[in-house]
Amino acid sequence: MAVVTRAPEKRVTSSRRNEGGRNEGMEAHRRKARERPPAEPFPYLSGLSAHRANDLIALRLAPAAAAAAIASTRVSTWFETVLVFVCVLVVGVLLRSPRYPMHLIPFASAVLYLAAPPIGAAFALAISGLDGYTVSQITVGDLIAPVLGAWLVTGLGVLLDRRFRRSREVRVAMIGASTLAVGLEAELKGVGIRGYRVVGYFEPILGEGSSTGDGNGADGGQKYLGTLRHLRSATMDNAVELLVLSPLASAAADLSASAWDAREAMPAALRPVSRLEVFEQVADACLDLPVSMIEAGQLYEELFGHVPLGTTTSAWFQYLLHPNYRAGWPLSKRLLDLGLGVIAALLALPLLIISAVLIKLTDRRGPVLHRQVRLGEGGREVELIKLRTMRESAEASGPQWSGSDDDRVTPVGRILRRLHIDELPQIWLVLKGEMSLVGPRPERPKIVAELESRFPYYDRRHLVKPGITGWAQVRCGYSGSDVGTAWKLCHDLYYLKRRSVLFDLLIMLETLSTVVVPEPIMRPDERFIVGLPATEQIPAGQP
Repeated sequence: MAVVTRAPEKRVTSSRRNEGGRNEGMEAHRRKARERPPAEPFPYLSGLSAHRANDLIALRLAPAAAAAAIASTRVSTWFETVLVFVCVLVVGVLLRSPRYPMHLIPFASAVLYLAAPPIGAAFALAISGLDGYTVSQITVGDLIAPVLGAWLVTGLGVLLDRRFRRSREVRVAMIGASTLAVGLEAELKGVGIRGYRVVGYFEPILGEGSSTGDGNGADGGQKYLGTLRHLRSATMDNAVELLVLSPLASAAADLSASAWDAREAMPAALRPVSRLEVFEQVADACLDLPVSMIEAGQLYEELFGHVPLGTTTSAWFQYLLHPNYRAGWPLSKRLLDLGLGVIAALLALPLLIISAVLIKLTDRRGPVLHRQVRLGEGGREVELIKLRTMRESAEASGPQWSGSDDDRVTPVGRILRRLHIDELPQIWLVLKGEMSLVGPRPERPKIVAELESRFPYYDRRHLVKPGITGWAQVRCGYSGSDVGTAWKLCHDLYYLKRRSVLFDLLIMLETLSTVVVPEPIMRPDERFIVGLPATEQIPAGQP
């Protein structure tokens, strides 16, 4: 009898527990619904979505619409008007590929902006000429005014886009140390990227943390928003639109034995969380909010065009092994090198003759050409050829770093360096196939050995042919020091991942702009980028 009476009690108790769990879950959903901001008359548009929409309208749709509107006054059918609109729009979208950091190469970006309308008009003219039924009869004269109109609207669109990004900033919060939030804000200002504002940081623990979590504290100039426990409320209170996850331990296997023991000895609420735990907390707290999340390394690649060396692990290189990874086709790169190399050699020949005469007139004791052994693709040695820009005894005491203000450079050599004419003899190495027009700069074997022992993954630069110019040269200038070399390595790794014929063409276009109007190199003074030990100081004033 006792057994009969106890069994129903257990079932009732279990049922009540299940019902209690469901009630708690429903109450949590109701609580989130009450916390959720009230619905607006129009769908909410986050800062990132607003930037994309403005870019689409101001820089793609508007020029195409302007060209079509002007063309409609000069052509006879609606089909011709639509044809002009579609061709200009499609070419503009294709040329402005989001894969590359167009905001970091303003000259090449401007060239693409100006090229889109005439190329689109040319396609419209070609399609019109293929029409055997004379439905469309577009002429070159009909398209001159539409192209000019598209250029005018594009210029206005660029100005409006810059103004819009200043007025509609994406509000960013870092999940990690305050120093990383300060570093991100500093580089945004240093590089001059508009449209982003760092509003604070979250401490990556689950407890109350070092503050009350009300967001009133400040650390290093950045607002303390609380811990992951306050993620939902602080995100809503501060209108955070983008969460940036700083490097954290992804799993227990990433920690050493001593670090794991120290972590386990901490109270659960103060224990540093792993990446997986952060993802779980963000998904639980913010999945229904208009907020996005990105890892810091990915953000740095997209915004700043480099790979943060100090926080990069070997897992970053898994993209090379991914079955969907497609690097640039070697044959197409070789054809580009040969085609443009021959043209460059013919154009460079007069400059080389004049430069050789000037070198001899100002310093008769030394040779015209300077030869130096460097390491190229696969670690193979390449004899680099340059016009001599230094005194003959410049390295009598051994290899030294060269900077933009090196006092060993001769007056003529300074001009040759400023205009990059000293690099022109390397075109011969491009035609021979030992170098490429675009790629990482080759370095001397002794210096390479030192850099490989100091900076991780330096040898990965040798996976591709060295180049006369490259992404690192465009963005960093002369290295001038070990730290400057690490800074260039960050960009070389970025190029390794995104190399293609189109990217090579963009880099070559931007190289032309550095010859005509050189821009000051803004290298961030941040250990997050180069991964220096905390006791090491970055040399001030280095290029």
